[in-house]
Amino acid sequence: MRSSSGYIFVLIWAYSQVAQAYTTFEPECTNPKETVNFVASPPTRGTLDILWSSLFTIFACTWSVLHLNVPEQRDDRDPGRWGDLKWGMKAIWLKTKWMLTTVIAPEFLLLYAVSRLNNARRYHPRLKFYADADRVPWTLAHTTLANMGGFVVRGTSDRVGKDPESSLPTRSDVPRTSTPATPIQSQNNGSVPLLAVAKEWYILDSDTIIRLRYEGHIVLPCIPQAEIDEHSKGDAFTKVIAAAQIIWTVANTTTRAYRSLATSQLEICVLAFCVCALVIYAVYWSSPKDVPVPITFLQWAGPIPSTITAEFIKFADSDRIDRTSKAELGHRPFRNDFADKRKDVLSYTFIVGALFFGAPHLFAWNFTFPTPAERIMWRASSLYCSLFGLYMHFLLRDIGILLMPHFPKSLHTWLGKFIRLLGYVSLLAYVLGRLFLIVEMFRTLFFLPPSAYIATWTSSVPTFG
Repeated sequence: MRSSSGYIFVLIWAYSQVAQAYTTFEPECTNPKETVNFVASPPTRGTLDILWSSLFTIFACTWSVLHLNVPEQRDDRDPGRWGDLKWGMKAIWLKTKWMLTTVIAPEFLLLYAVSRLNNARRYHPRLKFYADADRVPWTLAHTTLANMGGFVVRGTSDRVGKDPESSLPTRSDVPRTSTPATPIQSQNNGSVPLLAVAKEWYILDSDTIIRLRYEGHIVLPCIPQAEIDEHSKGDAFTKVIAAAQIIWTVANTTTRAYRSLATSQLEICVLAFCVCALVIYAVYWSSPKDVPVPITFLQWAGPIPSTITAEFIKFADSDRIDRTSKAELGHRPFRNDFADKRKDVLSYTFIVGALFFGAPHLFAWNFTFPTPAERIMWRASSLYCSLFGLYMHFLLRDIGILLMPHFPKSLHTWLGKFIRLLGYVSLLAYVLGRLFLIVEMFRTLFFLPPSAYIATWTSSVPTFG
């Protein structure tokens, strides 16, 4: 990754060298000749001022906006400093992959956020009903955390030395009747060890909690909102700081447009990231962020009752059972995929996300570009990326319906393959268009008109870039 990033930077620099001789300008600002009470900021800004503020805002829009599921737990694996380094790098790489995905297509992160919110809202009324019946607090954050793999049940196992595979019931072991269990309800910190001796713990999601409560095996515990906030690393202050940086970027761009001052293509791209990030922050506002370890939902003084483990096997997702051995079932972290997989929800959300992110690039329609060809490519890429969601939803979905009646049935298979191929080519064109916009927004930073370096009042506002 480092070598490829360096290659891109060298390519941009070399291209700018060929297109135009490399020149620099050193602004001259006079100092006061005597003591004064106040010195105003210079009315200029440099190339690095534009670059650093833009990069920090992109970071705020692609890194700090991530709300991933609870990661895989280390337990007692890989002890020592090398183990610390391994698991630390593993966590960083997970977020880095998502950040790079967001840089290429932030609308996919919006799609993921809306999918998670819809899934939480689907289960929340039922969980809220049971929580009210059990007289315990329950908010949408509780439901969201459950779907993130943030709740576990634990037992102080007496099965040490036994094969953990044999400690779990098979499908045939599921009893027809069961009795309510008597757990020790955790109300404090979820700091009980992960019981690596026999892996006597299970990850719960909203559906599993509802089914266990419906069968009368559990009573919902009292987990205050403050405990969830304590585990979450993304408090309101952090979100406000990131949102403030985004709002500053929007204010700076709109002020420059109002004063007819040139704006860099990089700042226009940052504005597109800001629009998507603000929507994502709104969707994620009540969602826990960067929860490192799951909260103990229920705890037993002895082994987890077989009725609980049996119900877990009974109601767990069949695909997950097929993919996972019984020893691993319940311990694997939830994957960061789309929780709500309804095609209409995913499709319409992607359409809106593509418009939110792609449309701001069109503001640079008549900007200054190094060459006329690059201006045409920018316009084409911006327009295509903006309408890509509509194109994929309507054209590729309806083209089969429109064309199938006009072709004999013997050609329907080939027509279906052609439509799929057209979809893959369209997706490839979208990725190439996004990559061009990313490279071009940095390249054009070397070819800005003079008015782009005139500062506005936003330069006096404190920022983190």
